[in-house]
Amino acid sequence: MTKPRKTHYHSTVSRRDFMKMIGMGAFASVSGTMMNGPFKDLDGMMASPAAERKLPFWVKEVDEPTVKIDWDNMEIFPGFQNTLFNPASWPEGEWQKIQQSNIDKTTEKVKNNAPGYSLKDRALGDANCWGWAISSIDPGWTGPDVQPNHHWEHPTMFYTPEDFGVPKYEGTPEENSRMLRTAGRILGSSDMGFVKLDEKNKKLFYASTVFEDVDKGYKDPDRHVDVLPNKDLWAIVSVIPQSLWMAQYTDRMSWAQSNTAAYSRAGIYSNRLNVFLRGLGYEHYGEGCRVVGMGILAGMAEYGRAGIMVSPQFGTNIRKTLVTITDMPLAVTKPIDAGITNFCRTCMKCAEMCPSGAISTEKEPFWGGGADYQAAGIQGWYLDGKKCYAEMLGGDPDCSRCQADCPFSKFDEAVMHDLVKASISTTPALNSAIKKLDDVFGYGKPGGPDKSPWDVDPMDIPLFGLDSSRS
Repeated sequence: MTKPRKTHYHSTVSRRDFMKMIGMGAFASVSGTMMNGPFKDLDGMMASPAAERKLPFWVKEVDEPTVKIDWDNMEIFPGFQNTLFNPASWPEGEWQKIQQSNIDKTTEKVKNNAPGYSLKDRALGDANCWGWAISSIDPGWTGPDVQPNHHWEHPTMFYTPEDFGVPKYEGTPEENSRMLRTAGRILGSSDMGFVKLDEKNKKLFYASTVFEDVDKGYKDPDRHVDVLPNKDLWAIVSVIPQSLWMAQYTDRMSWAQSNTAAYSRAGIYSNRLNVFLRGLGYEHYGEGCRVVGMGILAGMAEYGRAGIMVSPQFGTNIRKTLVTITDMPLAVTKPIDAGITNFCRTCMKCAEMCPSGAISTEKEPFWGGGADYQAAGIQGWYLDGKKCYAEMLGGDPDCSRCQADCPFSKFDEAVMHDLVKASISTTPALNSAIKKLDDVFGYGKPGGPDKSPWDVDPMDIPLFGLDSSRS
């Protein structure tokens, strides 16, 4: 179990706060920050001590930079076109000569499988470097086409094994899975699982995805479908986290955007993963399927009352389950049983706290198909998407209440939470008491913490709102 952060702060003192308190003037600083309430406008926010930059005690501010500047003789530089990093400013052919030398040396190292320069090392480097989603370097649905870069005049943007004159990466399914899980963590996925497609789980794909006897998948604009080849294919299921730190302020519009930020990161991650697969010599295709179902088959979580995934490690704090289809052989991961779906029978906390009433309050899961938003063939609870969406559009944008309130979504590093989760899995008779204790301790209360997020020391806010111990 990875180490989480706290949602509510009790009487314990963190190492950072302890060091603050023993310093000069700490009491005034801490008390001043704590007493400021919510802000009426930007000026009020800027007046808060939390807006100040706090430097380490050994760093001092000075009037002039430590590098000397002669402002009287300062030359105004012509612009970017004249910098050494712009090929346009180099003599004709010089940039291309240096670039070709780099390509030749890199190609030789890839061919020789030099440490740090293997095909998978290079593919991961390209994925990290060129994985963002902009029109000029978008990998596309069926694999990125080789495109010249109009800024840097590279002869190719995304390298393939063919570019290096080497065969595609070949590993056992177990080796391939481990490699992808390692790359996934680097590229932005909390966890990753794998499902081999068969006639059963292909039913999780939408009608807009069809399987045909073709060599390679493609988009068919005339039929408005995505065509996937009838061959051995695997689903890579990547878990994209959202910020629980931000989601806990779900009733405050400025702090309820944790999910939209996660969707943005998911788009970047998807491109990166596609570039990585292409660099290894494998195909990649978009999801086009019911991702919650695929995530459950991959063992990333169990099915929860709100119709979303509930993970033993991350709770409901999963914004996007991103599915990428590939022909790389992978070792499948199996579904899990941590007692979560059974716990949802008793808990009902997400349904009780849902402001729109979109979450079912039925005690037992039921077979769907009785409404437009229900899929026949699944025995579970169903989220009324129309009610949920209407609530969000009605003034509470991007509500994350069901995710922030779930007893499985916890920051606290206390080992007690691990013991509680173990009890849920092994001793279901305690489920009702565990849910009541969650309420007693104040977890998931409406509106989140009383303290405004603007009052928090900026250096205590997780980067991107993501807790570093959980990612």
